Amino acid sequence: MLTRWDMVSQKEHLREHIAYPLLYELREAPLGRRTLVERTGLTESVVRTELEKLEAHRWVKFSKRGTALTPRGKRRFESCWKRLLSVQEIRLERLMLDRVGYGAHVRGLNGEIRSWLYRDHAVRLGATATLFLTQRPTGLTLTDETTPLEKRSPRDAQELQKHFPKLRSGDLLIIGFGPERGRALQGLWAILCALVEKS
Repeated sequence: MLTRWDMVSQKEHLREHIAYPLLYELREAPLGRRTLVERTGLTESVVRTELEKLEAHRWVKFSKRGTALTPRGKRRFESCWKRLLSVQEIRLERLMLDRVGYGAHVRGLNGEIRSWLYRDHAVRLGATATLFLTQRPTGLTLTDETTPLEKRSPRDAQELQKHFPKLRSGDLLIIGFGPERGRALQGLWAILCALVEKS
């Protein structure tokens, strides 16, 4: 006889750009639904629906303390969280391409990043713009340039270093922009899902 865990249908198919930010927020401690809504910019109904799908995959469990990752969920996403060191809201001066910006610090990706391809993922899910930066020995630069950002926009370079102090040579910084939090974050997570899962 099939258990409810075995019956993950097409209707319960995960939307990674929504599931991953929820799992990321749960990586350290259980959280309540309202906190997840606040942190992800998703609506309460979307959070509830996606958490139910994650429970069907046995990656999360519900309790009075909130939703928590299961041991199975921790094992499944441990390597992803090792690559994805930080995701946070940022405000820039010259490089702010819309009202809201979220940046992600990614480590350990191999090969060249085709930023135009990932940018399309983000725009399809509501982001209005993206930036891809690489930490080089000479400093933080746009991925397709070699001039340090510090020379072009010193205040933005300082702000990014302040938000992401653990940047090392070869690390990637990806920023998604949008008119509001949900769209900026979903666009950014569309990129992160594609990047982290492929490597």
